[in-house]
Amino acid sequence: MKRWKNALAAAAALLPFSWAQAQISYSYIEGDLTVHEIDFAPLDREEDAIGGRFEASYELMSFLHVFGSYQYAELDDLDAQTNFAQVGVGVHYDFSEMSSVFANISAISTDLELVDSTLGTLESDDDGYGVSFGYREVNQTPLEFGMSIDYVKFNDADTDDTMMNLALLYELTPRLKIIGGIQFGGDDNMVRAGVRYYLPSRDFN
Repeated sequence: MKRWKNALAAAAALLPFSWAQAQISYSYIEGDLTVHEIDFAPLDREEDAIGGRFEASYELMSFLHVFGSYQYAELDDLDAQTNFAQVGVGVHYDFSEMSSVFANISAISTDLELVDSTLGTLESDDDGYGVSFGYREVNQTPLEFGMSIDYVKFNDADTDDTMMNLALLYELTPRLKIIGGIQFGGDDNMVRAGVRYYLPSRDFN
C-alpha cells in the first residue's frame, strides 16, 4: 500500500481548490484506462489489475442528473476479470458557476469470472446500492477539480466498502478535457487517466 500513500501525498499537493474554466456541467461522457490494486477476498491477498472505465451523465433539470458507468479489470496474476456497473440519479447545488456539491444514489452490480485449469470457469455475482457525496470546482484556469466520498453495499455478500475519489481535469477545448484521478481507501485502489467530453449545456431558465 506504500505506493498508494505516495500517490495520495502527490495528489494532495495538487489541490489548491481554485481551478478550471467553464461553467460546471453534469452532462458529459467519459472514458478511462485504469490501473488497480484490488484486495481480492477469495484468495485473501492483493492483486494488481489493468482495465477500463466508461461513464455518462446527463442533466434533466437545473438540480437533477442521471448517470451510469461500467468498469472492468483483468487481474495480472490470475486468469480472472471483475466487472462493476451502476446506474443512478443525483441532485446537485451550484453555489456559483464556479463550485458545486452533489449527492448520488445508484443501483450497482458486480461479478467476477475466474478461469481455473481444473475447475473450469467459475463465476460469482452480486448487486446492491451506492451513495456518493462530492464537490466540484472550476475558475479561470484550464483546470477543474473534483472529489467525492463513495459508499457501496452488497446484498448477497452482506459487505460494504467506502472509498475516496480525487480527479483533476485539464481543458483541451471548451468541451473536451483530459482527466487523471485516484481512488483510495477501499478494497479497490485505482489510478485512472482518460478523456471527458461535455455535452452542450441546456438552458433551464
